[in-house]
Amino acid sequence: MAKRIAGHRGNSTRTVLVGLTISLAGFLYGLDTGIIASTIAHDSFKIYMYGNAKGNATIQALIVSGYYIGYALGSGSAAYTMDRISRRWTLLLGACLSIIGAIIQAAAVNPAMIIVGRAFSGASTGIVYPTGSVYLAELSQAENRGFLVGLKGLMNTLGSLIAGFIGYAGAFAYGDLQWRIPLATQGPPALLLAILTAFLPYSPRWLAQKERYNDAKKVMYALHGHRGDEVVESEFSEMCEQIRWEAGARKRDNFFKLFTRQYMRRMLLACLIVNMQKLSGSNVLQNYQSILYASLGYKGNTVLLIGALYGFSAVIGQVINVFFTADHWTRRKTVISGSYSLAGTLAVLTALSYFYADGVNAAGSRAAVAFIFLFAFFYSFFFNSVGWVLVAEIFPLPLRAVGVGFSVFTQSITAIWLSYSASIAFDVISWRFYFVFIATNVFAGTIYFFFLPETRFLTLEEIAAKFGDEIVSSEDMKASREKADAAAHHVEATKE
Repeated sequence: MAKRIAGHRGNSTRTVLVGLTISLAGFLYGLDTGIIASTIAHDSFKIYMYGNAKGNATIQALIVSGYYIGYALGSGSAAYTMDRISRRWTLLLGACLSIIGAIIQAAAVNPAMIIVGRAFSGASTGIVYPTGSVYLAELSQAENRGFLVGLKGLMNTLGSLIAGFIGYAGAFAYGDLQWRIPLATQGPPALLLAILTAFLPYSPRWLAQKERYNDAKKVMYALHGHRGDEVVESEFSEMCEQIRWEAGARKRDNFFKLFTRQYMRRMLLACLIVNMQKLSGSNVLQNYQSILYASLGYKGNTVLLIGALYGFSAVIGQVINVFFTADHWTRRKTVISGSYSLAGTLAVLTALSYFYADGVNAAGSRAAVAFIFLFAFFYSFFFNSVGWVLVAEIFPLPLRAVGVGFSVFTQSITAIWLSYSASIAFDVISWRFYFVFIATNVFAGTIYFFFLPETRFLTLEEIAAKFGDEIVSSEDMKASREKADAAAHHVEATKE
């Protein structure tokens, strides 16, 4: 048997290329969420949309939260389309919606068009982002799953970084082009993803679920054949036997099964993990960072430049995670230590924001910006990959699409009220808003410590056993193969 190597080195070139293509879903999410931070900071945008350079907290909140209304609808749709039309064509659907959203935003003549355009973009990422996680998890081997799913997180941070610099470059354009061109840049990556879906393989687990076993085996050999026949055949057999074992479940009952005693723990953990991606404070800091920098005394293009540099911290944290820790640290160690690290960073940022607001002390303001950057680093290092790895791997195949889709739907509901209230909260209570995120991070770390099992290096089928599911044992698979061989010999003997 070929040696099984954890992390990035265990994948074939084809697997990495497929992973990078699917991970364009992460790039779209990073670009779409990142571009709005610089857009709402441009005076030309404020004057055009609000009628003044001071801005309008209510309209601004609607623009930001409108994205997550679309995200809610998109994630709900993905829960259905992932199983119905495949993970592959669900990505195509999301990419097409992203193109439409970019066109509407770039051509907007009033706040309503911006809000509608943002909703289309949100629907797009609500579809492609959870789909990408499920797709990558099902294409990967157990010892490389952290790396392959982590590629989506890496592309996410790259998209956010590029969005920051696009927004900064927009400041040197003239008039409305300062924000129209940056908003239009959401279209080309979506178009590229739409084109490349024609060259992607189907998920082998989706194919097996549709009883296309030969096609599923071909995909597994194409991606993992370099590991040797024994590795591929063993995982293929385990996958197919487990799918047959679960075949008695009726699809229309899948959603309601999420709330039964058997699956409730997984459902609650998945909802907590994805909701903490918002309640950790990461999205609020990203979307409203221009307001935070202004509150620390920075003005004009300096705010946009700091926002662009913010993305570097996230990229560095993500690169270190994907290539050095994703499949080497345990999942539990990562999310537990990460939760408390974020809480500690926010506690220091709260103190700095209290003592050095309005730029009264230049050194203090720089220190506050440094801790915002450190928060971005910690979030990317600890959560931007492993959170989606966990959510994609803890559900059994019949419930994976609907489970991930529903958990992301709950995340989008959180994002709607949080993004709307954040704009008003920063305006009214400013730095005190950080206390909410300190508390949620401490709470999440405690829940992970007591209730999250370790899943690293387990196949998707073996993970189900960690939650008490019945799975096909090696003895069951051996008996099944012997029965199939005996049946085949009987047929041949009958013909003779």
